[in-house]
Amino acid sequence: MLQWRVAEKKKWQASKAEVTKVFFFTLLSFKEETEFPPNDNPARRIQDIKDAGYTVASIPNRKGRTSRILLPLPLNNEMGYETFTPQFKSRVIRLLKGINAYEAKQTSVKGLIPDHKFSEVRWDEETKAENSMEMTDEEVMRKFQLLDNQRNQQKREVCRKCFQEGLRGKIFGIDFFSEGGETWDDIIPAVGKAAEKGCLGCPWYDIEDWRRKLNKKIKGDA
Repeated sequence: MLQWRVAEKKKWQASKAEVTKVFFFTLLSFKEETEFPPNDNPARRIQDIKDAGYTVASIPNRKGRTSRILLPLPLNNEMGYETFTPQFKSRVIRLLKGINAYEAKQTSVKGLIPDHKFSEVRWDEETKAENSMEMTDEEVMRKFQLLDNQRNQQKREVCRKCFQEGLRGKIFGIDFFSEGGETWDDIIPAVGKAAEKGCLGCPWYDIEDWRRKLNKKIKGDA
């Protein structure tokens, strides 16, 4: 952590973003911060830091205030999201019958991307090791869904926001979670295999399952 802190401090010392720089150095204490330098739009400064790839967690307290804490994690653009061989990609598309989970229909296979239902932003080293290219067909079908690039990127942003702020995502603004609610359950770990439990019921985690349960509720069968 010390090495990460020194490297990032050196990087920001050379930055010309003077206002945001002061906010970043405040967060660099790695403590829960509620007091920041006077600014007309402090939320914008925090968002600028997030947009730069840093993970800033929001922690509400009993007094109704929200503290912020910078987590010494790799930048989001450095997280090294898993890539797939053409052979594995073809296998996933074949097993999932070329169905775009967001569109709920078969679309051009050229635009489809295998998407891990359990977002990489919450993986640890052990979780990553479980996603082997030697997975059985059943494991592949359980762990993946197919999305186009636009929705894949959108989901990553939703999952990043959830990781940073504890707010699970919605699709089309529909306020329905087939399990749990909009707020991440604090009892569930933020990272690692056990964190996957906190994703269950979120529409982005398994879009087809969410859609099926929503339709069932609309029809009065739930």
